[in-house]
Amino acid sequence: MYKFYKKISQVLNISFSFLILISDVPVKELGSGEGSLKKILVIGGSGFVGRNIIPELSKYYSVSYLSRSECKRLKDLGIQWIKGDIRNEEDLGIIKEFDIIIDLVAVINEKMERHHDVNVIGMHNIITNARRESRIVYFSAMNANIGRTRYFVTKYQAENMLMERGNYTIIRPSIIFGSDDYLTKMLLDLKLPFIPKSGRLCPVYIGDIALLMPRLVELDGIFEISGPEELTLKDMYSIIRRIRGKGKVYGVPDILVYPFIPFLPITREQLYMLKMDFCHGKEIWKRFSMEPSKYSETMEKILKGG
Repeated sequence: MYKFYKKISQVLNISFSFLILISDVPVKELGSGEGSLKKILVIGGSGFVGRNIIPELSKYYSVSYLSRSECKRLKDLGIQWIKGDIRNEEDLGIIKEFDIIIDLVAVINEKMERHHDVNVIGMHNIITNARRESRIVYFSAMNANIGRTRYFVTKYQAENMLMERGNYTIIRPSIIFGSDDYLTKMLLDLKLPFIPKSGRLCPVYIGDIALLMPRLVELDGIFEISGPEELTLKDMYSIIRRIRGKGKVYGVPDILVYPFIPFLPITREQLYMLKMDFCHGKEIWKRFSMEPSKYSETMEKILKGG
């Protein structure tokens, strides 16, 4: 039972960090400055979102990424890696050289001090070092403006710092999924047919995000985005088990989860986040005449090698 709840905690840890949008700016017009490509620095680029969106961005921009460790996939593509930590202001002095800075860094299962260091101090370090005319693109979180957890509160603090500064794009995503995201891996690894109940999660496919990102990075304002299907965590797990020829999935009520919290690597805050609605960003697809990928169909292609 402990291993089951531990895996559920790991699932929750990856679920709420990311997602993206689109713009009506033609791609061919993007990335061009006066005779040269605009320069983008992706902070936290070695993570799941970064290593999937950077290859597409590099078609239209001169892209580098800053992270504590290098990503082999990006190295093989010849993408420049800059070693650094968002919490260390000295490491971010180099961002003065870039026209657009994208902040993908996020942690969920951490103490308040770590949330503050990554989200608030990290944003302070970016704003302090970026040129005034440089655009900052911030991956926040859907519900950051209404959530009460430490993760949401510090994300929203970072948003407010950026809005006060100006020249920004703020993205509040639902859940991003793909062939190599941690949530999908955890659901694939689960053996028991039980999963905590959740709110509507509306996952968005990383492949769609990668195609949209070159247009999104030069838009002004705050954007929320979610996928087309209103699914719970149970629904997502059920889809995976069905594709793999497994049996039915059962939702675990809170009354069975809460007694184990003191003994498990999971918090009430994480359960609270899981209960929230992550589907209030679907209208963006109609605005830009896009047809987003459905979780059920896309996962079937991924798992069957399509």
